[in-house]
Amino acid sequence: MRAERPDSVGAGCYHWSMTESVSESVLEAEERPSRGLAVGAVSVAAVSFALAVLTWLAWLLVRPRLLVSGVYPIVAEVFVLVLGALWFAALLAGVLAMVLGLLGGGRRRTGGELARTGALLGGLTVVVALAGTVAFTVSPGPSPMYPAGRPLNSIIRE
Repeated sequence: MRAERPDSVGAGCYHWSMTESVSESVLEAEERPSRGLAVGAVSVAAVSFALAVLTWLAWLLVRPRLLVSGVYPIVAEVFVLVLGALWFAALLAGVLAMVLGLLGGGRRRTGGELARTGALLGGLTVVVALAGTVAFTVSPGPSPMYPAGRPLNSIIRE
């Protein structure tokens, strides 16, 4: 449907003409990728990727210091559990970014570069967060055991 010229200059009434069928306009709207979904995919993917990478940095840099220093075992335990929860959140956000990118037109050949970028960055986020989730699952506790079943503190003191 589209608006035609007004019937008379001062009337303010518009005459609607049916130049295209309703099913064609619905089909055209379904075929067009949504720009909002593409922007949402990129923004969710960027934030979740940053979250996953920063969680890895905390896991690799801060966690060993907490384990070695022995400040408070409960603080180290809570810190490790929060890191695991952040990885799971980043994993879910990466999947959401992939879905939004694909729904926003990431699979179409024409257009959809923004949606495709969001979907790909979401996929990269899923890989990074999945690796972190596996690392958390394999060694979640604050006192990991090393060779010969000894805790980390006894190996460092030798």
